[in-house]
Amino acid sequence: MKYLAVPALFLSVALLPLVGGVFFAALFFGLFLLALVGVLGGLGNRTVQQHDPVLDPKGWRNGS
Repeated sequence: MKYLAVPALFLSVALLPLVGGVFFAALFFGLFLLALVGVLGGLGNRTVQQHDPVLDPKGWRNGS
């Protein structure tokens, strides 16, 4: 029975950080995605506004 218990103990000790690492990686990746959405959502409208928009696009042809 001890031939089964000792390898099981070593495997459980070796797999515990692996499972914990997956948990923390998923947690930190979720926090990263949340922060990325927050940063991208906080960006303003970066388009260039026209100062004097032309109301009549054919005005140069009509002479006005």
